Amino acid sequence: MDKQTLTQEKAYLDRVYTEIDKIKDKNSQKIKQNKQDIQNHKSFFVENFYDIKTGSDELASVNLQIESLENQNAMLEKENARLKRQRKNPYFGRFDFKGSTDTAPKPYYIGLGLVQNAEKENLTYDWRADVCSLYYDDKIGKTSYTCPEGEIFGEVTLKRQYKIEDGKLSYYINSNLVIDDDILMEQLSKNASTKMHDIVSTIQKEQNTLIRAEDFSNTIVQGVAGSGKTSIAMHRVSYLLYKYRKQLKSEDILILSPSELFSDYLSEVLPALGEDKSFTTTFSSMAKRLLGEKFETREEMLERVIGKQSQTDFENIAIKSSFEFLDDLKKFLNQDICNLFVPKTLTFGDLVISKEEIFDIYFKKLKSLSVHKRIEVLAEFISDKFKVSASKKIDLVKRAKKILYGKFLTTDLLKIYNLFLGSLELPEVESIGAYDVAPVLLIKENLFGLKNNYEAKYVIVDEMQDYTPCHFFLFDKIWHCGKLYLGDVYQSIDRTLPASYLSLLAKQTKSKVRYLNKSYRSTMQISLFSQKILNKHVANNVNRTGEEVECIRTKNVAAEIEKALAKLKKAQSVAIICKTKTEIRQLQKQSAIIKKFKLLESDKISSKKVITTPANAKGVEFDCVIIPFASEENYHNQLDRNLLYVSSTRALHKLFFITDKEPSKFLVKSKK
Repeated sequence: MDKQTLTQEKAYLDRVYTEIDKIKDKNSQKIKQNKQDIQNHKSFFVENFYDIKTGSDELASVNLQIESLENQNAMLEKENARLKRQRKNPYFGRFDFKGSTDTAPKPYYIGLGLVQNAEKENLTYDWRADVCSLYYDDKIGKTSYTCPEGEIFGEVTLKRQYKIEDGKLSYYINSNLVIDDDILMEQLSKNASTKMHDIVSTIQKEQNTLIRAEDFSNTIVQGVAGSGKTSIAMHRVSYLLYKYRKQLKSEDILILSPSELFSDYLSEVLPALGEDKSFTTTFSSMAKRLLGEKFETREEMLERVIGKQSQTDFENIAIKSSFEFLDDLKKFLNQDICNLFVPKTLTFGDLVISKEEIFDIYFKKLKSLSVHKRIEVLAEFISDKFKVSASKKIDLVKRAKKILYGKFLTTDLLKIYNLFLGSLELPEVESIGAYDVAPVLLIKENLFGLKNNYEAKYVIVDEMQDYTPCHFFLFDKIWHCGKLYLGDVYQSIDRTLPASYLSLLAKQTKSKVRYLNKSYRSTMQISLFSQKILNKHVANNVNRTGEEVECIRTKNVAAEIEKALAKLKKAQSVAIICKTKTEIRQLQKQSAIIKKFKLLESDKISSKKVITTPANAKGVEFDCVIIPFASEENYHNQLDRNLLYVSSTRALHKLFFITDKEPSKFLVKSKK
């Protein structure tokens, strides 16, 4: 760094800080004045209560002014919250761009949001602005970017990255790359906290392409562990809310999260990016409302299946998660389920509707519709026979529907589902298992329709490998909008997904597939070791080196864990990842130290330094991971291999495998 440039950059940083403080102060003063004006309007209303006529223009005017001032304050408070966050790091990059009509390059400083001075000069640009795509996508040289005015051609002449700490410029780096390895490595090497951080300053080109995709078409993102899938999803939401702010609001975007824990994990990302939280739910929560019946959750199923390792369970999962199972269910919904309705002559006083007429309407004229739509049309047809007012007709339609549903052989969802299973010569179920939920919901949707309280204009589905073709078909029934599916087929822990899975899923969901093959989470040593467990090379790694993975055989697993923990005092987060909760309880009995540690529940993130968790806690990451009982007896089949892979890829810096028996064959570098 030459001294003159460093002096100029420091002066510019001071200028930005000064302007941020000015804007915040101005906003605070305006908020204070608005609150006083609101109070004055309310006082005027109280003092003149008896003189102002209800429904008068004067009353409407007062209400409108109060509402306008309250909305303005909400916007100003939101901007101040963003500026407060941005003040910690006003900008992280700069590029100089000379348009084809410009006489000289213009500097663009990129930060969390826009900072303008009183003369409307942009001191920093929002990272989501069209022109800022040049920073992430292009190297120095001739280039172009697209904006509402069209394609703008020009040349990037400089690309610079900054390290700003405690209000001071530590250093800057000129780079021809998207993100300089030094800065990226520094960000990646930081200890993990319990909340996901934004990655605006380290977005890579392949990630940026997904974040800034202009269309809302269905997209499948197959990303290896640590490739930044979930961070990309959050930044995509932020980008869409910025780009389409007139058409989209945060509540228009729904995120289907793998667990309540992960929903909490994501909770601070959008606010950190200057946006309101989107609605986040889990499939289990949604199914409870839509189904209204008890069922086995995925977490309960995994604990049972992983613990018992029953061949019957594996076969059941394989069948019900297949594309063929969905094809059979579609045929059942289009044909067999309709035959549960038995038309009969209906008599209402002097009005008689013959069963032949009902048969003709239901089975012939409406044969392309689902059952509930046929019943709705029939109910309307019956009510139209009565010459009554619109309000009375609503009650008639409800009554007619009740009568018509009474003509079905059965409307019990579990009985109908068992009829379907029987048609495939599959065993009936006494209760709704985790892999039965989506098919039963599809039966309910066909029979009664679903009262959906989850409207959305864009949907993000995380951990897509946890869902079956039936789930994806159900999602299309619930949401008629664009969807972003993210996941990793190599992290499927209850079934093995075939090589053709992604292409078949893309065909079903009418999606394009995008791949993220670079892992940014773990050190090179951990990443390579994890891939050897998987017995596949699935990821390219950033060149961040660390300690070797330790595989330890001992007579006392709990005591060995205590020794490992003693070495990890500087780690901010440590996870002891067991195969099941039974193993966790075993360790707790053997060690008073381990007994004190918080169990990572499925619905709550922990702020504790050390936690214990079963192996299905995907998505979250830790400085260090300890995997006990990693023996051949405990981890021996393909799904066990996947479990070990998922658990090991949670680690950023340090990974231990500890066993009191013969180490699993998947631990290729085992040592006694």
